[in-house]
Amino acid sequence: MVPFNNDTEKKVFNNIKKQLPSIIHDKCQDYDEFYGHKLIPGGNGEQFYNEDIADHLIYKLCKAYQFNETETKTKTIHILNWRREFNPLSAGFMEQHDEMFEKIGILTEDRDNEPNKKVITWNLYGQIEDRTKMFANGQDKKFIRYRIGLMERGINLLDFHDDNNCYMTQIHDYKNVSMIFGMNAEMKACIKNIVTIFQDYYPESLYAKYFVNVPTVLAWIYDLLTKFVDKHTRDKFVVLSSGSKLGKYIKNSPAVGYGGKSKQSLKEQNKTDIRPTEYGLFLLQQQSNEEVE
Repeated sequence: MVPFNNDTEKKVFNNIKKQLPSIIHDKCQDYDEFYGHKLIPGGNGEQFYNEDIADHLIYKLCKAYQFNETETKTKTIHILNWRREFNPLSAGFMEQHDEMFEKIGILTEDRDNEPNKKVITWNLYGQIEDRTKMFANGQDKKFIRYRIGLMERGINLLDFHDDNNCYMTQIHDYKNVSMIFGMNAEMKACIKNIVTIFQDYYPESLYAKYFVNVPTVLAWIYDLLTKFVDKHTRDKFVVLSSGSKLGKYIKNSPAVGYGGKSKQSLKEQNKTDIRPTEYGLFLLQQQSNEEVE
């Protein structure tokens, strides 16, 4: 059941839900996939529509824009059109990404903290061996597709039946990142692009974002990020000089070195067997068929 706080929220939600079919048809070329799920009944792939999940996702959209009906409709149109054009499902489940990027991202789950399960995205920037090539000669676009793909796989670990369990925690680890990391203009532009994409097209997905092992010389990274996000998102940012301090914020931190007690390394805990949702798989198969034809 959607957790309305008052009658105004319920009214806006009901209005949006009622208007969504015509909005999607008129403004989004009938593209109705959001976070891997079908937002409206009927049409292609009708068998994959789950009203309970759709209601929670519509509520999430309304909540992201403070139940402003006009803004919610406008933003929803932008999000669905971006998903149709950028194809993040493909980035998450179809595309082969550069091995250099694959070393950076880890996905873990904290299942010992029920009922509020934590899905954690780790970005281990110290694993990058050649930072001078990472964002040059078009690599920035490849990195963005990789990073969005990681986000999509993390989203598939969330439970959209429950508003408490449909948020992700992000951890950016700068251990072993040297001062030269801050001298790459292409990297700064790429970071700005990624931050903008996450803020504009992944509403109400972030529980908290931790920046750990951040040396003073890289303080500019945090300053850069905060310039492009709203206050609501900034309030979820936490900067920690040491990864070991994570244990104070994440009760069951999953690894030694990050305030946890697990004997498994992050790599050993990495979730790699993540499949798209049934609707996401249906859409990807349709795309493959169209490409063959």
